[in-house]
Amino acid sequence: MKNKVLVILFISFSFNLIGESFIELRPSKATLTMDLGDMEVWLEKTENNIWKMGSKVDGGRLFQREEISAFELNQNSLIPLDHKRTMKILFRGTAKSFVHFDWENLTLDYQEGKNKGSITLIDGTLGPATAQLKMRLDISSMDINALPESIKYFVYFRGEIKERTYLLKGLEDTETPLGTFNTLKVEREFLPEEDREQIYWFAPELDFSIVRILDTNNGRTSDLLLKSLEFVD
Repeated sequence: MKNKVLVILFISFSFNLIGESFIELRPSKATLTMDLGDMEVWLEKTENNIWKMGSKVDGGRLFQREEISAFELNQNSLIPLDHKRTMKILFRGTAKSFVHFDWENLTLDYQEGKNKGSITLIDGTLGPATAQLKMRLDISSMDINALPESIKYFVYFRGEIKERTYLLKGLEDTETPLGTFNTLKVEREFLPEEDREQIYWFAPELDFSIVRILDTNNGRTSDLLLKSLEFVD
């Protein structure tokens, strides 16, 4: 019975922000640069507390990717609604994916290329993009001088919902094309055999926006650095 209560508490807690208050989310446009080219990132508010965020990478003929997520933001909760992704790779063609979060029926419908299906939603489940945003909001609500060692989220990815753990590593200066910022370093936890590394740097002076993302997968590394940022009020 005690374990069941703890699970219920965690599920209801995972939708809500961890701290007492968080930054007021503002529409924005940003550019991050990497070897393949620039990534354009945008965040906009539509209506009825519905927001959209997207990213686009144009690597010319070699590689192109575009993602759009819709979510609802109510006071202290972030609720993902759907996610679309289109990716084009030279000699491999075009791959599309779509995810819909049906919170009324607690189901997640997905189509990943030729694979499609439905799985049961866990309350508080996020998509990969909204997980980054949720982490940004949660961190902004914390006491920067008394951070927890880690934060956890349920995240959907390629037909599965799994718990992800992020380790809060503390403050350090980070150099970017836009300048040097004091940032909070956050590292996703992987098993040793996974051969993965994923690190984010959040800048408090930029509303905790991400100024750098380092991602290593099977020996291949992408290093995204903030090139420009504009808040659109």
